[in-house]
Amino acid sequence: MAPKKNATATQLESPATTIRKMKVERQTDNALLKQFEELLKHGECGIAWNELHKATKIVPPRGTVAIVVDVPENKGAIRVFEDASDQYLGGVGTEHAGFMVIVPWDENWWFRVSGSLRIGYIAVVLTASQS
Repeated sequence: MAPKKNATATQLESPATTIRKMKVERQTDNALLKQFEELLKHGECGIAWNELHKATKIVPPRGTVAIVVDVPENKGAIRVFEDASDQYLGGVGTEHAGFMVIVPWDENWWFRVSGSLRIGYIAVVLTASQS
């Protein structure tokens, strides 16, 4: 018998078929980046916040390692899709009201926004020796 699609089963699926989400308290950019860098060991990162158009295909800028969805109230959601097949991979919505949700990003994904949310793109900061 196949497992039901619940939170536990979703967490066990392969990363290619679902998104990973980390719910965190709403906080300053510096605190958020510090927490992200410690969790995922990406080195020094920066964040750029955006208010995005609803119901459009959105592809984060090249080099994005995660997106942050700021869900201050019950006012919106994002749905993440695999680029080649448009397969739905997961989302962040009203169940996360009052929190921020970090989604480690794959460059082969895109997302769509509904409602009113602020989205941050996290990217690794390149030093002069890395560019």
